Amino acid sequence: MSLLEKINSNTCTLRLKNDWLKIFTCPVPSSDFLSFVGVATIDAPQHAVLSLLYDIESATEWVWKTREMKVLQELTGDNEGRVVYQLVSAPWPVSDREIITRSTAYMDPETSEAYIKMESLPTFIPENDRYVRVKKLEGAWNILPLAEDRCRVVLRLHIEPAGEIPSWLANIAVIDTPYHTLNNMRDMVKREKYRKPVEAPFHESTEGIVRNYADFISE
Repeated sequence: MSLLEKINSNTCTLRLKNDWLKIFTCPVPSSDFLSFVGVATIDAPQHAVLSLLYDIESATEWVWKTREMKVLQELTGDNEGRVVYQLVSAPWPVSDREIITRSTAYMDPETSEAYIKMESLPTFIPENDRYVRVKKLEGAWNILPLAEDRCRVVLRLHIEPAGEIPSWLANIAVIDTPYHTLNNMRDMVKREKYRKPVEAPFHESTEGIVRNYADFISE
């Protein structure tokens, strides 16, 4: 069972709620670092959100604290997906973090729900001595169309930041990251460039999508 499947609303705490966004923090077994669940209603078509997510070069404009993001490799065949490098700013005197993830995308042919799974690949390229390489990360985006110009976005993430960083400091960002990222997304998807649907490889699947977020929506 993956970490995403283990996240249970019964153990999570609602930290923020407004008319379009809810953020929960959740304990993770055998970790001092919290995970988060962000549930947002975005007034934009689903394809606009997907276009933004696949526009990697724009990430520095909206993904919280991201200094750099780039595609390292497009995967094909059985390993279809992409490998992405991300450099994240950390507060002084903590070193910045570099994160390498593989993302795999699924589309439910019955509901049109999109699911993008992220998992860390810490040894994909040699480490840079200037930064701390994140060794453990698991997360996902679920994007479900609600209407022609409205969709629900669920972002779940757990990260072990590695290096010398106190858990209390990292856990502050557990709220900041989804709040600022989803708030920025809400503005970015209004841009003209994201009106065109993205051409991305999605696995058609009803089984490969982790959906245990219903309680977070109804909370």
